[in-house]
Amino acid sequence: MSLKEWLTKNIYVTAPGNPDPFFRPRKYGKPKEEVAAAVQEILASLTRWKVVEYRENQGRLHATHTAPIIPYTEDVNIYIVQGLDGITKLEVISQSQTGKGDFGQNKRNIKELLSALDAKLPPM
Repeated sequence: MSLKEWLTKNIYVTAPGNPDPFFRPRKYGKPKEEVAAAVQEILASLTRWKVVEYRENQGRLHATHTAPIIPYTEDVNIYIVQGLDGITKLEVISQSQTGKGDFGQNKRNIKELLSALDAKLPPM
Protein backbone atom coordinates (compact mmCIF):
# COMPACT_ATOMS: atom_id res chain seq x y z
CA MET A 1 0.00 0.00 0.00
CA SER A 2 1.42 3.37 -0.99
CA LEU A 3 1.84 6.33 1.36
CA LYS A 4 -0.81 8.21 -0.61
CA GLU A 5 -3.32 5.37 -0.01
CA TRP A 6 -2.45 5.28 3.71
CA LEU A 7 -3.28 8.99 3.95
CA THR A 8 -6.36 9.12 1.69
CA LYS A 9 -8.06 5.71 1.86
CA ASN A 10 -10.21 4.72 4.82
CA ILE A 11 -11.76 1.49 3.53
CA TYR A 12 -10.52 -1.98 2.61
CA VAL A 13 -12.56 -4.72 0.94
CA THR A 14 -11.96 -8.35 0.12
CA ALA A 15 -12.31 -8.66 -3.65
CA PRO A 16 -12.00 -11.52 -6.15
CA GLY A 17 -9.40 -9.61 -8.18
CA ASN A 18 -7.19 -8.57 -5.25
CA PRO A 19 -3.53 -9.04 -6.24
CA ASP A 20 -2.87 -10.56 -2.80
CA PRO A 21 -4.76 -13.90 -2.70
CA PHE A 22 -5.09 -13.62 1.09
CA PHE A 23 -7.51 -10.71 0.67
CA ARG A 24 -9.91 -12.49 -1.67
CA PRO A 25 -13.37 -13.67 -0.50
CA ARG A 26 -13.46 -17.01 1.29
CA LYS A 27 -15.51 -20.02 0.20
CA TYR A 28 -16.63 -22.83 2.49
CA GLY A 29 -18.30 -26.17 1.94
CA LYS A 30 -20.23 -25.59 5.17
CA PRO A 31 -23.72 -24.22 5.84
CA LYS A 32 -24.09 -20.47 6.30
CA GLU A 33 -25.14 -20.95 9.95
CA GLU A 34 -21.93 -22.83 10.77
CA VAL A 35 -19.72 -20.18 9.15
CA ALA A 36 -21.64 -17.36 10.90
CA ALA A 37 -21.28 -19.12 14.27
CA ALA A 38 -17.52 -19.52 13.72
CA VAL A 39 -17.16 -15.83 12.83
CA GLN A 40 -19.10 -14.76 15.93
CA GLU A 41 -16.98 -17.02 18.12
CA ILE A 42 -13.79 -15.58 16.62
CA LEU A 43 -14.96 -11.99 17.14
CA ALA A 44 -15.82 -12.72 20.78
CA SER A 45 -12.29 -14.00 21.34
CA LEU A 46 -10.44 -11.07 19.71
CA THR A 47 -9.54 -8.00 21.74
CA ARG A 48 -10.89 -4.60 20.65
CA TRP A 49 -13.65 -6.25 18.57
CA LYS A 50 -17.37 -6.06 19.29
CA VAL A 51 -20.33 -7.63 17.48
CA VAL A 52 -22.97 -4.95 16.92
CA GLU A 53 -25.62 -7.05 15.18
CA TYR A 54 -26.19 -10.09 13.01
CA ARG A 55 -28.93 -10.02 10.42
CA GLU A 56 -29.27 -13.62 9.35
CA ASN A 57 -31.79 -12.90 6.59
CA GLN A 58 -29.32 -10.45 4.99
CA GLY A 59 -26.28 -12.57 5.76
CA ARG A 60 -24.64 -9.50 7.31
CA LEU A 61 -22.71 -9.43 10.55
CA HIS A 62 -21.80 -5.90 11.67
CA ALA A 63 -18.89 -5.56 14.09
CA THR A 64 -16.63 -2.75 15.23
CA HIS A 65 -12.90 -2.64 15.90
CA THR A 66 -11.18 0.01 17.99
CA ALA A 67 -7.63 0.72 16.87
CA PRO A 68 -4.92 -0.01 19.45
CA ILE A 69 -2.90 3.23 19.35
CA ILE A 70 -5.27 5.95 18.20
CA PRO A 71 -8.79 5.38 19.58
CA TYR A 72 -10.56 5.37 16.22
CA THR A 73 -13.32 2.91 15.51
CA GLU A 74 -13.82 1.03 12.28
CA ASP A 75 -17.04 -0.59 11.10
CA VAL A 76 -16.50 -4.11 9.81
CA ASN A 77 -19.28 -5.70 7.79
CA ILE A 78 -19.00 -9.41 7.11
CA TYR A 79 -21.30 -10.83 4.46
CA ILE A 80 -22.00 -14.57 4.66
CA VAL A 81 -24.12 -15.92 1.81
CA GLN A 82 -24.86 -19.51 0.88
CA GLY A 83 -25.41 -20.21 -2.80
CA LEU A 84 -27.74 -22.73 -4.36
CA ASP A 85 -24.70 -24.98 -4.91
CA GLY A 86 -24.26 -25.22 -1.12
CA ILE A 87 -21.04 -23.16 -1.13
CA THR A 88 -20.95 -20.40 1.48
CA LYS A 89 -19.11 -17.23 0.49
CA LEU A 90 -17.67 -14.74 3.00
CA GLU A 91 -16.70 -11.17 2.11
CA VAL A 92 -15.44 -8.43 4.43
CA ILE A 93 -15.53 -4.63 4.31
CA SER A 94 -13.68 -2.59 6.94
CA GLN A 95 -14.20 1.17 6.95
CA SER A 96 -13.12 3.89 9.37
CA GLN A 97 -15.92 5.88 10.99
CA THR A 98 -13.87 9.09 10.82
CA GLY A 99 -10.91 10.52 8.95
CA LYS A 100 -9.71 10.50 5.37
CA GLY A 101 -6.92 7.96 5.79
CA ASP A 102 -6.52 4.89 7.96
CA PHE A 103 -2.74 4.25 7.84
CA GLY A 104 -3.55 0.68 6.73
CA GLN A 105 -5.71 -0.14 9.77
CA ASN A 106 -8.68 -1.46 7.78
CA LYS A 107 -6.44 -3.89 5.91
CA ARG A 108 -4.96 -5.02 9.25
CA ASN A 109 -8.49 -5.53 10.62
CA ILE A 110 -9.37 -7.86 7.77
CA LYS A 111 -6.05 -9.69 8.11
CA GLU A 112 -6.59 -10.24 11.85
CA LEU A 113 -10.12 -11.52 11.33
CA LEU A 114 -9.36 -13.79 8.36
CA SER A 115 -6.19 -15.20 9.94
CA ALA A 116 -8.15 -16.27 13.03
CA LEU A 117 -11.01 -17.60 10.92
CA ASP A 118 -8.69 -19.57 8.60
CA ALA A 119 -7.14 -21.25 11.66
CA LYS A 120 -10.58 -22.25 12.97
CA LEU A 121 -12.40 -22.96 9.72
CA PRO A 122 -10.10 -23.51 6.72
CA PRO A 123 -11.61 -22.26 3.44
CA MET A 124 -11.95 -24.41 0.31
